[in-house]
Amino acid sequence: MNYNKLLLGLLFFCVLHLKCNAQSLEFLKADTTDSNKTYPRQIFGQTKIHFGGHFSTGVDGLEEVENNYFSALELRVGWKGYGRKKWHQLFGYPTYGFGLYQATFFPEANILGNPSALYGFFNGPFKTYNKWSLNYDLGAGLAYDFFGYDPKNNPDQTAIGSDFNFYLTVSVEGNFKISRRLDGSAGLLFTHFSNGRTRTPNKGVNLYGANIGVKYYFNPYIPKKGGVYIPKDKDPREKNIHYDLPEFHPFWEYYTFVSGGVSTSPYNIEDQNKYYGTATWAVDVARNYSRKGKYGIGVDLFYDGSLVEEYQSQYPNGVPNSKLFYPGIHVSHELMIHRFTVVTQVGVPLMNVEGRGGWYARVGGRYDVTKNIFAHLALKTPGGFIADFIEWGVGFRMYGKRNGI
Repeated sequence: MNYNKLLLGLLFFCVLHLKCNAQSLEFLKADTTDSNKTYPRQIFGQTKIHFGGHFSTGVDGLEEVENNYFSALELRVGWKGYGRKKWHQLFGYPTYGFGLYQATFFPEANILGNPSALYGFFNGPFKTYNKWSLNYDLGAGLAYDFFGYDPKNNPDQTAIGSDFNFYLTVSVEGNFKISRRLDGSAGLLFTHFSNGRTRTPNKGVNLYGANIGVKYYFNPYIPKKGGVYIPKDKDPREKNIHYDLPEFHPFWEYYTFVSGGVSTSPYNIEDQNKYYGTATWAVDVARNYSRKGKYGIGVDLFYDGSLVEEYQSQYPNGVPNSKLFYPGIHVSHELMIHRFTVVTQVGVPLMNVEGRGGWYARVGGRYDVTKNIFAHLALKTPGGFIADFIEWGVGFRMYGKRNGI
């Protein structure tokens, strides 16, 4: 089968079925992102303390750290989404913002380091009651202060190869009201650090534990002429605003993206200056089933330069370029939060790929730059969720005619 023709055929099918009209802006959630700037911003500060343990990496030499506990401190500044924008209502009036994370691994003098992180977070309720709620909390950012593997200076630390890594944390927690200005929280957490195989080794560092926190609500501020902000003399907690949103009609969406990246050897961890190029071209068809989500199917064409290491024994005179490309087909779900989209996909390669297993996954995010153009950042993994490479890309989307219009 000619897989390039398959990709082009799917793209041509999508174009034939497009009808971009004045309602495209509504398709981009315009009816759920309106902002009334006369409403004040509800700002808060938050502190969290973490305590827990390590999942084992299986690396000899890290037992001293992994058999011990860790602690961490978070400092956050964020906003309460009480309905100043209509999409807040779709997610149960969430909170979101930015934070600083500092962990201490014991003993403090260790070969792994004591990582810090700068990150963004999103916290929304599963269920809200009178004075408390059961929430999920997601955070993602950049971690630093690791002692990465170095064949000369840190040869025993073969769990993670870079000083800078991606930071991801997920927790389920109860939030409860303490006073007019204070909220408390307590929950269970999972935290992951890795570099997406931009540097090997990359077994990752994984933590589990519990957290407790306290949140302080500042007075809301109303923008005035000349940029002066005047505090309102009222209860600091703004009441949630409810909107009667128009009926949603499902519609189709068609998009394509291209991405590039680099990866290192999955086997030779000592040659830290050896990089391979990677690339992806994908074409997708997705069905928007609500204002928050869509499911779809798509075709991928991957290029992975590191595959030369998988095939070099079979081709001692040089691996042909055709072995570095392979196609795949995937199914997907996407969660849309305003201009951000959380992407989860599972796929299968359409040919046997040495060393990459019988399936793959993609987890990442997209940001809508305009109604048609988006930025793409995702981690592509082979079977087993071991990092393959990071996709940095840009995409273009168009919309089909909405049902019932």
